[in-house]
Amino acid sequence: MERMACIDIAAFPLQLLLWDHPNWRNHPAGVVDQDKAQGTILWVNSRARATGILPGMRYGVGLTLSHHFRADVISHTVIEKAIADLVPRLQHFTAEVEPSRDEPGVFWLDTSGLSLLHSSLEKWGELIHDDLTEAGFHNTIAIGFSRFGSYAAAKACDRIVVFPTPQEERTYIRKVPLEQLNLTSAIRDLLTQISIHTLGGFLDLPTSQVRSRLGREAHRLHQLAAGNLWSPLHPEIPPDPTTTGTFLDYPEADRGRLMILMEKLLEPLLDSLEQRHEMMTTLLLRLRLDDKSENTEILRSAKPTLNKIQILDLLRLRMETVALTAGVTEIVMEIQGVSPDFWQGELFQNPPVRDHDAANRALARLRARFGNGALLRACPRTGYLPEARFAWEPMETMPSSKPRRVWLRPLVRRFFPKPLRLRNSGSPVGTTEVVVSDPRLDNTQNDGSFFSRESTGPYIISGGWWGSSSGVHREYHFVRTDEGSWLWIYYDSKRRGWFLHGKVE
Repeated sequence: MERMACIDIAAFPLQLLLWDHPNWRNHPAGVVDQDKAQGTILWVNSRARATGILPGMRYGVGLTLSHHFRADVISHTVIEKAIADLVPRLQHFTAEVEPSRDEPGVFWLDTSGLSLLHSSLEKWGELIHDDLTEAGFHNTIAIGFSRFGSYAAAKACDRIVVFPTPQEERTYIRKVPLEQLNLTSAIRDLLTQISIHTLGGFLDLPTSQVRSRLGREAHRLHQLAAGNLWSPLHPEIPPDPTTTGTFLDYPEADRGRLMILMEKLLEPLLDSLEQRHEMMTTLLLRLRLDDKSENTEILRSAKPTLNKIQILDLLRLRMETVALTAGVTEIVMEIQGVSPDFWQGELFQNPPVRDHDAANRALARLRARFGNGALLRACPRTGYLPEARFAWEPMETMPSSKPRRVWLRPLVRRFFPKPLRLRNSGSPVGTTEVVVSDPRLDNTQNDGSFFSRESTGPYIISGGWWGSSSGVHREYHFVRTDEGSWLWIYYDSKRRGWFLHGKVE
């Protein structure tokens, strides 16, 4: 008997909205179709449900039930793009994936043949659940025997449920509360008036009465739940990767002649993308060498483009740094594209003072010249030590600037990659000579020493007892040298010495 799985990313548009408004997570929150009091509430979180706010209500009614209610509009373009990004992610676990056309965030997956690859369907479901959780989505998975049965079970389970028999699936879904299904508020309120709160009670209603009293939509839901309507899986067909290549008659090491060959290979790739109404985002280049080795290079454009000149410029910059240990015998190019987001520009638009697209093109050129990991940015992290409160992450695009007027010029504290140990262990307070073990420090005397005339502190940082027996205890001070520069030093109680951690500019 065929089996299928259903994944429910509950309130998918709401989860996307909370990515943009993380401070709303501790409040009743929802998605509305328009930011007006007459707007209809489409999705809500559990905190909103606890206050009585349900989908189908007006935005103004939700505000009367809770003045902490937060809601906003999320466009269909954003939702469709997020679904399109998730389909290839799920196709890593099974070839056939069908996203729901009626309810965003619901996916059906084919489980045929997976028993040959995984020890159990539970293990397979755990892999998918953990992958989506790592991507930031709260999700539930049900593996059953029918489309509607797996859907209803995924709506009701806490994490993962696997049904060994069709009878257990039918028994389980009869207990599913109707409020967890995608019902209109009119049908839900009418069923509540006749004391029907579960799917089992709904299934016990006569089929003929459901159509005449509850309408066509409720009748269709009743037929699906009863198993009278069946439709096969309609999976998304992944587009074939646009790939081309050529074998060389003899090993070629001249980069100029290689660029001519790559330009000839690139033209039909861009033509095929244009026919598919897509634009290039990533270019994968594989060079097989005469010594049996292979170089793989990945180029990413600043934004989706079909501009051959810009792409060739990135290729030329990357080829300047590629190490060719032998002549090239084969060139393989694979291009990946996405459908562009079309929008209608304004008739009269003031050009920005800074060209944001030009900045992103400059970043793409730097990545092409020095490698994809050459551009990094510091991102805040949770940590008790100063060096653990940020981490370096790849920088793909230049963020939009948000200038504001400042009345007091901020100071910058620059970290040393590794704190420099100070030679003497005297107190920095007062007029004390402190000798630095690294003479490369600026604003010091020729022998690497400086005199502190002023200091502030100590600022104590203590912790780490959960990771080691002794923990960390540092006493930080800001000291000013005769030249007027401020240094940031600390005394390490564990190592019994003074260290220079950075400078203030």
